[in-house]
Amino acid sequence: MINLPQKVEKRPLETTISLINIVFLMLIFFLVAGQLAPPQDPDVVLSKSEDAPPLPPPDALYVRKDGSLVYRDETTTAADYFLVHRETAEGEREPVQLGADADLPAKKLLEHVAALYSAGASNVVIVTRMSAE
Repeated sequence: MINLPQKVEKRPLETTISLINIVFLMLIFFLVAGQLAPPQDPDVVLSKSEDAPPLPPPDALYVRKDGSLVYRDETTTAADYFLVHRETAEGEREPVQLGADADLPAKKLLEHVAALYSAGASNVVIVTRMSAE
């Protein structure tokens, strides 16, 4: 009697597990990427404007209602801010993005803007939030 080898049936490839792995890795990536950008200062409520970007810049300098200048939850001065944060690799100064509280008096805001220019700012941009209508 002759024994013939039996054909082994191949199971079809399942791509479901691979897709689940890819989606899971993308989820982890976006969770981590969302935590990398520093959040807006919680003590500052930005002024409303129609042409504001939907999200405030991640690395802005903030002026609180009491007039204190804050960068990443640490009180600072315009001169100290420039010593540490604003020098680029080419030696040029980037525009300063300043988020001011809506209840901050205009006189205080202008004092901070003048201090930033005297510290070496090439350009100061006031950050606002989009008005919800």
